[in-house]
Amino acid sequence: MITKVVMPMLGWTMKEGTIVTWLKKEGEGVEKGEPLLEVETGKVLKDIESPGTGILRIILIPEESTVPVTEILAIIAEPQEDIPDLQNMIEKAKVLLESPEATSIEKSEDRIIKKRPVKRKISPVAKKIAEKNNIDFNRITGTGPNGRIVRKDVFEFIEMTKYMPRVKEVIKLTGIRKITADRLSFSYRTAVHVTITMAMNMLEMVKLRHKLLPEIEKKVQSRVTYTDMLVKVLAQTLEEYPILNSTLEDEEIKILENINIGIAVDTGIGLVVPVVREANKKSLTEIALLTRKLIEKAKSGNLALNEATGGSFTITNLGMFGIDQGTPIINPPEIAILGVGRIAEKPVVIDGRVEIRPMMNITLSFDHRVIDGALAARFLQNMKQKIEKPYEVFKIN
Repeated sequence: MITKVVMPMLGWTMKEGTIVTWLKKEGEGVEKGEPLLEVETGKVLKDIESPGTGILRIILIPEESTVPVTEILAIIAEPQEDIPDLQNMIEKAKVLLESPEATSIEKSEDRIIKKRPVKRKISPVAKKIAEKNNIDFNRITGTGPNGRIVRKDVFEFIEMTKYMPRVKEVIKLTGIRKITADRLSFSYRTAVHVTITMAMNMLEMVKLRHKLLPEIEKKVQSRVTYTDMLVKVLAQTLEEYPILNSTLEDEEIKILENINIGIAVDTGIGLVVPVVREANKKSLTEIALLTRKLIEKAKSGNLALNEATGGSFTITNLGMFGIDQGTPIINPPEIAILGVGRIAEKPVVIDGRVEIRPMMNITLSFDHRVIDGALAARFLQNMKQKIEKPYEVFKIN
């Protein structure tokens, strides 16, 4: 039985997808439901299952090619089975890939640039039906002569999509949000993400903050936050574990000299990461003053380029939204990110007794290509020691 592998429509607004990896080679057997290829939609990487059982007879669209949804990517059939119209499909794929207007991707460190797919031939009747149903016929794969879209193709497309949820509103991915999406997609595709979490007893940190508030408020006209304190703790811990303050480039781990902590800030229109440079050399007061200014500038859209670049490690605090813990995605080209949850009173066992303590979860996402699990665990243990006995970190008696 002949089975066509097509670019799937993974969402109502999806128009095209990029083939990242073919998980099977031509001539290999494949079972229905078995992962066959990886497709990137611009936001996520997804395994696509085989729609049939047989031999992967021919791959029409190679890796690193971006094609419209419903485009035929490959053919699955029995070894000696005749495939009607195969030459036409090969020629059509060749034209699509070789055309100056054909879809292609050009990779850079953190972005994907795509060209629009070639316009498709369509019969007058099919075009009229498509226009009547508000369908962009460039999303339809034609089965007529030379790939021409005929009436049957439009009706099949309508049938395929009529059960999809209707779009209420379209928000174009632009500006900060597009940059964030591109960078995080790049990170998710390239880094081997592993996430671990550890609970922290915040009792002494809470006491210390209350003790420091009056003094620091006078200097910076702002309340010192737990994020400020955690930046200080994190910077000191990175001094002891410098490999987490590194990048992986060209199969080389590059340990960075400066400890520049990025702080993820929600601006309302997207995520921005202003950077506290050489945080390990700054006092808590200096950190509090600088983060206050950077966050205000980020939210008002007035950050200078040098204030949002050059980070070596990022911290993201979702505790203010009542979140206990998350799984943050690494901010490339960094190799780790720290996620912070809310402080909540919880029962804990202390010296054999159940007592209530302000607890907080800290999550470390790291690139397993660079950092082993045991090292990551020791890193969090070190942070835990500093957080639960913070007076030495902040030089307070």
